[in-house]
Amino acid sequence: MSVNVEDVLDLLRLYRHDLMNDLQLVQGYGSMKKHDVSMEKLNQLITKLGEDRLLQTLDAPQLVYWLFHLKLNSRETKLEFDIEHNDQSLQPYDEIILNDGKHLIQTFEKELGSLSDLHIRIEIKYEDDWYIKYRIKGNEQIKDIVLNTDSKLMIENNEEETSFVFSYK
Repeated sequence: MSVNVEDVLDLLRLYRHDLMNDLQLVQGYGSMKKHDVSMEKLNQLITKLGEDRLLQTLDAPQLVYWLFHLKLNSRETKLEFDIEHNDQSLQPYDEIILNDGKHLIQTFEKELGSLSDLHIRIEIKYEDDWYIKYRIKGNEQIKDIVLNTDSKLMIENNEEETSFVFSYK
């Protein structure tokens, strides 16, 4: 993936815009003396920034850039991250993880028409292998999607969500 400076600056502008919106909400509720709501919004922002910080520390620059791009440009989708760091490097798998993630999201867009109203939680962890789990809520049709891939993929379904779990050795 080749990224140019203008693309990075556009991403930073979107990030700053979202951050300012969140801070203005906190300020607005505080100025109306709704301190409980203001503190709730502030705690949500702190959690979101903590997730972003963890994402930025992954040693997979292509994946990190794409995930931020996806998060900032798919506003109709709730995208969250759960990252467990480990001493093992994710760098050797950066490109394949990126390709698998892009293929998964493009398949969702093609099959569902859009990512609207989806809640996607991406879990990244290491347990003898790297596991990238895309936990999807918000659309029952997700369970019927067939994903053609050469990667090691496991699909888990329950009443609340469908998970697509990729593993990398």
